[in-house]
Amino acid sequence: MAVNPKKLRPYDEPPRPRGSMIPGAPDTAARGFTVMAMLWLAAATGIGLLWVGMQLFGDQLAMTFEIPMPVGDPLNMELSAATVGAGFTNALVYGWIGNAGLAAIFFITPRILGVRLADEPMAFLSLFVWNVGVAAGIGIVYLPSIAATGMLSEFPLPVDGVLLLGLLLATYVFFRTVLEARDRMPYVSVWFFGLALLGLLGAYTLGSGFPVLNLGEAPDALVAAFVARAIEVYWVMGVALGALFYVIPRATGNALYSSPLALVAWLLWAGFGAISVVGALVDSSVPYAITSIGNAGTILLVAPIVLAVANLAMSLQGRWTLALAPGAVGFALVSMAFALATVVLEAIGALRSVQGLVSGTEWPMAVWLFSVGGFSTFALYALLDHAGPRLFRRDWRGSVLTDAQLWATFSGVTIAGLALMAGGLAHGSLIRDGAPAAQISSTMAWFWVAAGGGLGLVALGGLSALVGLFLMYTTAHRAEYSVGSGATATAAGH
Repeated sequence: MAVNPKKLRPYDEPPRPRGSMIPGAPDTAARGFTVMAMLWLAAATGIGLLWVGMQLFGDQLAMTFEIPMPVGDPLNMELSAATVGAGFTNALVYGWIGNAGLAAIFFITPRILGVRLADEPMAFLSLFVWNVGVAAGIGIVYLPSIAATGMLSEFPLPVDGVLLLGLLLATYVFFRTVLEARDRMPYVSVWFFGLALLGLLGAYTLGSGFPVLNLGEAPDALVAAFVARAIEVYWVMGVALGALFYVIPRATGNALYSSPLALVAWLLWAGFGAISVVGALVDSSVPYAITSIGNAGTILLVAPIVLAVANLAMSLQGRWTLALAPGAVGFALVSMAFALATVVLEAIGALRSVQGLVSGTEWPMAVWLFSVGGFSTFALYALLDHAGPRLFRRDWRGSVLTDAQLWATFSGVTIAGLALMAGGLAHGSLIRDGAPAAQISSTMAWFWVAAGGGLGLVALGGLSALVGLFLMYTTAHRAEYSVGSGATATAAGH
């Protein structure tokens, strides 16, 4: 008679292997950065609408209230046009572009190099650290007694340290992955990403460390302007160009028209960008020759962008019909158009006659919106449209929400940018003619109403992207895509 083996009780069973607390599966970090990017985009556009409201109804919306503290004096929290505007720029650059840019880097790099991401758990840890820093920093923007001064440098040292730690972790993972594939020449996107990460790391370190020297308000303001310009040139533009050079060949199935031409564009961007950053040092204490060199660099920055756009456009030969349907190619083409518009407008603004008219007006914000909300945002939209199904393992071909995302964002950025640009010219002319403050305020209200409508459309586009991502994950059928790794991967692999 057979005897059944004794059934093991729970405490008799061997212990199950425990998984790591930090996920390490392929694309985990890129997937997390994508989700956070979409959430920050929604938050940034909401803060942007509040900022426009502050410009129109500042007296009615402005408020200050105290936050009690367990020890010491209470903190004063202030909602004003200045603090809300700082929150808007920080949420857009660090929240949306920061997360989407890192998602692009962690998605593209292993596929180009044909190796697994060197340390996926550390990349995922950088996601957590970076977003804790961004959330804390944007909250502190509204505490004038704690916040620093200057665009994109509004955070105190503890928050700066958290953000720098997150950025250092991400940079380490990127360069370690590149070194593990040292036997192959990196594709141009890797060159753009590498300099973008180093540029952001260097600029942010300078911006967080310089105020500690306490050299005065004027030097701090100059460094803050320098840092903001460096972040725009190297980080915002860098991740956008890196994403475009990957998306267009992948989405069209065509090879890049010219790799040598792409490297020339990278070299010119790296060199002229460094000179262009000096142009932000606009002050009577800065020698005229230095600012003139910086302005020349801004004008020369047109050259690498034109080369890059021409190279990408030539890569679309025979596949232009893809632009008629919403998706990665359509987003990429809009990004390329905004790229050209951005550098041309920056070159015009660098002319001394124009600079004297629009300095201190809405013009710089309009050009900045074309760069961040147009050029970089649409490049990252293109990348995420291509990468989303692969990251979330879903069979997804887009929907009507993709149309809404494209046209609402395009219309919104265009309307808001042109309104602020025209408002800047009108504002500068009124100041030059000695118009009274009441006349300037009443005239500018119309431009701010138009800008508010444009930002409302941008918010609608961002909401469409977020809802589309949710529907893709919850309703689309599961599909498997290969992840480039090891010797079997190819640089062109999915």
